Amino acid sequence: MTTMLDTVADYVREARTLLQDTVPTYRYSDPELLSALNMAVLTARRLRPDLFLNLTVPYFTAVDATAFAMDAQYRVSFIYFIVGHAQLRDEEDTQDSRAAAFLGKFTQQLVGLG
Repeated sequence: MTTMLDTVADYVREARTLLQDTVPTYRYSDPELLSALNMAVLTARRLRPDLFLNLTVPYFTAVDATAFAMDAQYRVSFIYFIVGHAQLRDEEDTQDSRAAAFLGKFTQQLVGLG
């Protein structure tokens, strides 16, 4: 049985939905979103090392069907990090607060505050 957010491509697709970036040519490139996912993994490893006890800490090199083995209850948190990180690069002042909200939600959900 497959579940939502099983692969790297699933994470990028969901992040694009929140970013309203679903029509090629994309505003945020695949490598940018992939980099954000890798940073999310490193940040999650710092905040919650217990989530990676039985896993090799992954590093993703392509937006493809590579599996991302993460407890289902924390998967959406990684989407929030990707979106927040992507919006940090935008120059509009309104994006800063939105980016901070997404990054804060990532942390809150990982440490059990949200």
